[in-house]
Amino acid sequence: MTIIVRKTIPADRQALIHVESLSTPGLSYVDSVFDLFLNDTDGEFLTGEVDGRVAACGKFTTLPDRTAWLETLRVMPECQGMGIGKRFYERFFELAAEKHLTAMRMYTGLTNHASKGLAERYGFRLEETFAEARLPLNPAWADLQTSEFLPVTDPVAAESLIMPLAKAWNGFLVMNRTFYRITPALCADFARKGFVYVNEAAGSVAVLGARFQPELAIHIGLLAGDWQACLRFAKQWCAERRAKRLNWMFPTELEQAKTYALTSGFALEKSECIVMRVDLG
Repeated sequence: MTIIVRKTIPADRQALIHVESLSTPGLSYVDSVFDLFLNDTDGEFLTGEVDGRVAACGKFTTLPDRTAWLETLRVMPECQGMGIGKRFYERFFELAAEKHLTAMRMYTGLTNHASKGLAERYGFRLEETFAEARLPLNPAWADLQTSEFLPVTDPVAAESLIMPLAKAWNGFLVMNRTFYRITPALCADFARKGFVYVNEAAGSVAVLGARFQPELAIHIGLLAGDWQACLRFAKQWCAERRAKRLNWMFPTELEQAKTYALTSGFALEKSECIVMRVDLG
């Protein structure tokens, strides 16, 4: 048996969509992000072959703080247990060394012992556990009367607003199940992308947006100040973009976030997610 992990090419698209449909039928987005992943010049979209047949994929992403995010690892069910995942991890470590990154992270479901075990084999350890809350779009959100939130596009201003909140949010904010550590580099990146908003009169900050698939969900990164005003703004923002729902992920130990989400109509997903990290030399 010959296993090869190589760069993805455009011709792999349909094969990788098929791989994902079998490996994670309840979580399918490769088709939507294929071009984004393929054209990522600071990361690498990988395809795994077994005896010349496409059987797996995985994505190595470099985050703004110069750490790696490992995502979208998919392996055909009949090819699982053959060592394909190990080959991907070996390539991930090679890429991290080439790029002189300081750490790598990945996430998986709390009960996905195979994924967790593979990461642990390569030195990853549990960093944080997250809950996910979802709120379906209500078209009436478009008519909400909201306080004036203005975009913060200056990186320094964004840093001054967000960094003091990092401890209260256990150092994380999440978009599209990409778990970002709150750092000055992230603040600057999100400011450039239009994800940071402030209401100076109310002393409120909202970070929201979508890394990809904005038509599916708008993601709340964090709220500060008047949470009710922030949520009204997030709802209106979501409705204006015709997204199907609001998503909000937060560390499970943040009871304030959990309580506020539930009292605001969000439904908690049954399965929690864990983030694992390995530090690099």
